[in-house]
Amino acid sequence: MRVRDFSRPTTLNSDRLFGQVAQKLAVAIINGTFKAGELLPNEDALKSEISVSRTAYREAVKVLTAKGLVESRPKSGTRVAPRDGWNLLDPDVLSWHFRADPNETFIRDLFELRCFIEPSAAKLAALRRTPADLARIEAGYRGMIDNPPYAEATIRADIAFHEAIFVAAGNSTLQCLASVVSAAIQWSLLLKSADDKNCFVESLVDHERVLDAIIRRDGDLAAARMSALVIDSLNSTLALLPGAMSANTAKIA
Repeated sequence: MRVRDFSRPTTLNSDRLFGQVAQKLAVAIINGTFKAGELLPNEDALKSEISVSRTAYREAVKVLTAKGLVESRPKSGTRVAPRDGWNLLDPDVLSWHFRADPNETFIRDLFELRCFIEPSAAKLAALRRTPADLARIEAGYRGMIDNPPYAEATIRADIAFHEAIFVAAGNSTLQCLASVVSAAIQWSLLLKSADDKNCFVESLVDHERVLDAIIRRDGDLAAARMSALVIDSLNSTLALLPGAMSANTAKIA
């Protein structure tokens, strides 16, 4: 699966050497090249693939350690950590999963999380939104309409739509999960083709229906429509995977 390069939902600066090294190592860990318990290759072992300095390597290892992908122990060196210790909700870890060619299980897990979070956020947004909140949600939707399918501006508008709903929900703890949803949305959209206009039109309809429910202040309807939006997005994303099941049969349990 090939990801377009014009936008990258990550907190790391890809122009900095340590960011490039961190991504290189992280992708290799996630795709299984470096397995749990194995020693992480040092900077000398990486020089055949990427220019790397000792300082950049150390900074990259610090990043991976903070995100749970590697662990350092005295007399044991730096080793790949078990997957159950990874911070899977970190935006960088999510982006590295997509760089590593995500499989169906990973995508389903991510969208299942969205299906738990976003309908609740939409319900609260419908009940609590202020005029300013509604204006931001509407602006996100208009940005999707006014720009070409899957253009960078369209993707940003889509993310703004969902982030505005989290803000309108008025729950600070729930809003902490907005960055996870934003990263998932951005990467799933980057996988899609501007030529797939039917899928884009269907997505616009889903977003319009959520917006309409929020305008009506109908929390249950907003939740139901957001759930449908997430499932439709899952179906269209799974359809891009080699050998994926039909979009008509791909469902969240």
